Amino acid sequence: MKKRFDYALILIEYLKQKKETFADVRTVAGEFHLPRAYLEKVAQELKHAGWLESRRGAGGGYRLAESRRAASVGNLIDFYAPIYSLCPVLRTIKKL
Repeated sequence: MKKRFDYALILIEYLKQKKETFADVRTVAGEFHLPRAYLEKVAQELKHAGWLESRRGAGGGYRLAESRRAASVGNLIDFYAPIYSLCPVLRTIKKL
């Protein structure tokens, strides 16, 4: 779970910086030295959960879904490990 969460956090934060632009997983993987195939699986998981939007073809890739642009790290923690939301420290992080 930790590796998936870490990769998801990297991808989400990268896409937040790109605003509404679509970014290719290959580019993100190369920039952060992450395994492309694994990052693609994480991106697909986030897409199916409504975190990301995707587009195929030239200029395609992933971008943060409009409904998630204001999401916090705590929201991502809830998605990957809802049981950890019971921790008082993580409840504080959710507010950040």
